[in-house]
Amino acid sequence: MKLAKTAPMGGNIWTRPFLFLSLLALIAFGLIIFRFIFGLGEATNLNNGYPWGLWVVLDIHVTAAIGCGGYVLAVVIYVMNKGEFHTLIRPALLASAFAYTLASFAAWVDIGRWWNFYQIALPWNINLNSVMFEIAICMALYTVILWMELVPPVLEHYGKDRLKKAFSKSLYFIIPLGIVLPTMHQSGLGGLIVAAGEKISPLWQTPWIGFLFLTSAIIMGFSIVIFEGAITVLGLGRRLELHLYRRLAKVLRWALVFYLLVRFADLLYRDALTALSGSSTQAIMFYIEIALFVLPTVILFHPRWRGNARLLFLAATCLLLSGAVLRFNGLIIGYTPSAGYVYFPSVIELLVSIGLLAVEAVGFIYIVKRFPILPPRKKTVAPGTSAAQQTLASNV
Repeated sequence: MKLAKTAPMGGNIWTRPFLFLSLLALIAFGLIIFRFIFGLGEATNLNNGYPWGLWVVLDIHVTAAIGCGGYVLAVVIYVMNKGEFHTLIRPALLASAFAYTLASFAAWVDIGRWWNFYQIALPWNINLNSVMFEIAICMALYTVILWMELVPPVLEHYGKDRLKKAFSKSLYFIIPLGIVLPTMHQSGLGGLIVAAGEKISPLWQTPWIGFLFLTSAIIMGFSIVIFEGAITVLGLGRRLELHLYRRLAKVLRWALVFYLLVRFADLLYRDALTALSGSSTQAIMFYIEIALFVLPTVILFHPRWRGNARLLFLAATCLLLSGAVLRFNGLIIGYTPSAGYVYFPSVIELLVSIGLLAVEAVGFIYIVKRFPILPPRKKTVAPGTSAAQQTLASNV
């Protein structure tokens, strides 16, 4: 398979956006230290009715799903043998590596007795019947694998060509693991909803929720690749491989049709739509969730719309939001706690979540400017974009 040419982006690191994102990241780490010292009770609004909150849903479930870009491209390139997509794999792997690293870190932050985190790896503590054990181990292993897959560009950067060639041979064993592990834990994350039993609304409490989480994660994986492609054009001045994104969109639209068919077949079979009651919060959020899945489906099936870069970006954004809303609905909105309990994230929870996203952005910008991750700079104006947008690159 012919590998795509890549090159460091170069340029100034310490731009204003970079400094602002770095500040958000530092604030988040300061608040995390506060949480470690004073406990979850002082840092969050979690209570006996809501043991899980924003950090579990956004920083673990949603972030891990968004991190599936490397997973879906690995399937497309190495399983389906579509080598022309190799130009997209390095930025996708980098984004996935940061997403999974931060999701794993967030899981540690959210553990009540965080100092006992290492005990999950002790053989005498292993519970093979625990879905949380499966999720923890698979996510940890997959995080390591993602960073291993990024070793070649590092060796390439330092001119270690012989070592890179030798290491690349090990990828034949690493890549299959990188395909199997996300398949396991993405469905396992949905299994956490099953464990909540009747406390979850029938709109999301289904034996198929693990499959729906996996399928939506695959959809989000394709979407984040398209989303990142648009961002690298607008913010980093790279060429837009619109022909590749169009081909991904063709796969994505059928994945959407399949997801929606399974989703509604399950709802109708269980007669779960009767749980929709007027203008309740659960009903409104369900309609929003479905709308965010349906709108991109319409765009991607329209022959002219799917060729427009702006509309393709809109569709990808909607699908990232749809997967996020699905997870918020299943874990928080659709959850019925014991009487008298309510939950809304504290300021610390919000700032930590925002700061962790900033960490990913800072890390991504630094690495693509210093290591061969992106294709060489080439000005390309795609349909639905303007040449003026290229000037944004110098400011990021």
